[in-house]
Amino acid sequence: MFKADQPIKSSKEDILGRQSFSQSLGNAILSYKEKESIAIGLHGTWGSGKTSIINMVLEYIENESAKQNDEKKPIVMRFNPWNYSDQNQLVAQFFIQLSAALNRTDYASDAKKAGEKVKIYADFFKPFTLVPIIGPYAISFSEVLKSIGSAAENWGEARSKDIAAIREELNKLLENQPHKIIVVIDDIDRLNNTEIRQVFQLIKTLGDFPNTIYLLAFDRNVVITALEKVQEGPGEEYLEKVIQIPFEIPLISKQEVEQLLFGQLDELIMDIPQNKWSQNYWSNIYQNGLKYFFKNIRDVTRYINSLRFSFEIVKGEVNPVDFLAIVGIQVFIPEVYYGIRDNKDIFAGIFEREVGSGNATKDQAKKRCDEIIGKASEPSQTILKDFLKRLFPKLESIYGNVNYNFDWLGKWRTDCRICSPDIFDIFFRLSIPKGEISTKEIETILSMGENQSLFTEALLKLNEDGRIIRFLERLEDYTRSDIPNENIEPIITVLMNIGDLFPEGELSFFGTDTPMKLLRLFYQLSHRFDNHKKRFSIFKSAMEKANRSLYTIVHEVSIQDQQHGKYGSKEPPEPEEKLTVNEMQLEKLQKIACKKIESWAEDGRLNKHKKLLSILYCWRQWGAEDKVKKFINDMIKNDDGLIDFITSFLSKSTRHSLSDYVSTIHWHIDLKLVDEFVNIKEVEPRIRKIFSSAEYTEFEDQRKLAIKTFIDSIDRKIKN
Repeated sequence: MFKADQPIKSSKEDILGRQSFSQSLGNAILSYKEKESIAIGLHGTWGSGKTSIINMVLEYIENESAKQNDEKKPIVMRFNPWNYSDQNQLVAQFFIQLSAALNRTDYASDAKKAGEKVKIYADFFKPFTLVPIIGPYAISFSEVLKSIGSAAENWGEARSKDIAAIREELNKLLENQPHKIIVVIDDIDRLNNTEIRQVFQLIKTLGDFPNTIYLLAFDRNVVITALEKVQEGPGEEYLEKVIQIPFEIPLISKQEVEQLLFGQLDELIMDIPQNKWSQNYWSNIYQNGLKYFFKNIRDVTRYINSLRFSFEIVKGEVNPVDFLAIVGIQVFIPEVYYGIRDNKDIFAGIFEREVGSGNATKDQAKKRCDEIIGKASEPSQTILKDFLKRLFPKLESIYGNVNYNFDWLGKWRTDCRICSPDIFDIFFRLSIPKGEISTKEIETILSMGENQSLFTEALLKLNEDGRIIRFLERLEDYTRSDIPNENIEPIITVLMNIGDLFPEGELSFFGTDTPMKLLRLFYQLSHRFDNHKKRFSIFKSAMEKANRSLYTIVHEVSIQDQQHGKYGSKEPPEPEEKLTVNEMQLEKLQKIACKKIESWAEDGRLNKHKKLLSILYCWRQWGAEDKVKKFINDMIKNDDGLIDFITSFLSKSTRHSLSDYVSTIHWHIDLKLVDEFVNIKEVEPRIRKIFSSAEYTEFEDQRKLAIKTFIDSIDRKIKN
């Protein structure tokens, strides 16, 4: 029943007359007989129904292809670039999926051979960069090959032929096989600027194979703007070089949008008793405000899906027209929705003037209403105010001279109106799943972005109730353009200040831990500005103001080191335009980070930091080797400090065999790494003495585990 923003899947569901357009586009694809690769652009604004049209196009192609024999059927592949976080992943996974598509048993032999060759081609783009390379976690290139599975299988062959030779063989196979390969990539306009360019580079340079047709769906203006920000020259000219055949989706009229809306609403309210539905009241509510919310198909879909999720639960207890209205407010102006929900005393009931207060009570109520209504950017405040007066008659008393007596309360209660104090709460008692965070809540929190105090308070509350990680994941959806430029520095400053307080999360091959999520956010937000000076100013200010986090600062600077190819980075320096700051600015950031570390070392906070080892490693890299030695020597003078120091080396790995239902955790300490900082022979007797002491049993589990793992590693019970 509930499908989030679900496009139609078949022409049978088409109620907007798009079937004919979709068939024309499908015919254009099927009628293309040339060998050269082409790219077709399906252009449309946000919410114009691009995905629905793609579904109907592919349905038409499938139906027409059913009339052909297997040797000539087109090969269709849908690729979603949203699943991959960097170019190496995106490119490699594209070719891996293409290989799988070509290897279907019912395709021609040359197609299958091409599929195997594509698999080898993909190995050149395997995501080596995902392997940790920072500080003590660096591993050798040979270990990388062992860790990436299928890439190692074909490495010998791949190495013996350069990529151009393999590409030439692949082109011949694809040219000789009889199938047209149709690659569909949707929602390109929802990627960030750099990722948009990567997709087009993939199509134009790496994936322009014979017999290949690309169908690309995106908002043309968004993509042109994105391309202009990340490369030289006009974005429109670049796009024209990639897209040979543009198709513009026909505009949807207001009448068509309303036709879709009313059709969906009719299905939802069809079993509402006639005496519970006032057509006149509905017309007033719709014409006074609700109609301004619906501009395209996606608006209708979002609204109807929200109704489907909640209406069945409460429809017997609430006025249906009021519920349709408040859900519209919830979906399209959530900041106003929360303002209504949290101010029942202003909106529900009748206005009672306090004796002796004059107009003070009314003025105060009006001020609070104005603040809530003022949070909405559209519709206009005049329209919204009139709309809310229809829902909440009390506002007519607050803003005018219309007064309602107690008799009205009984009628509103009988009609289950939202303005009844007895019914009001029922409209707001629905909740989203535990641990999830709604779009409305995210946008409300982001609206506080310019106020560092409020934004910090909101994030700490999310951290307390276990939803901060989900917030950080969803926040990436807003970094491209939704966050105002003036809010970028305050947001980075807050995240830099409290990032260490968030749960670290787990780093996996396909996922990122919390520190990496923060780095992605810092990069995406800071690179909204196209000059080093502004980015440096943001990070300098954020780092200087931060007093609750240290590793978040150190981690950011160490990653910028990697951008410059410093300190043994296995990757070459990035091009100048991709660098967050220039080399001189980076040196200044390093000095700020070092001062922060020294401050934490002096007041004792560094000793207890969960990322002590990584911080020490970077501190030493930045030229403070003598200070690191002094800090460690001072720290390990007493047993408590020694235990903390050894605990910082404790790390875990997981193993999962085919016969296991869950992974097995293995703990270890790298003795060679320990020996880089202290003389193991000097600290070993002290650790053994601690292990044998009566106090050992009273230690926290993590400290006991570190002591035992250290001794077991020395005794070779654990292999390094």
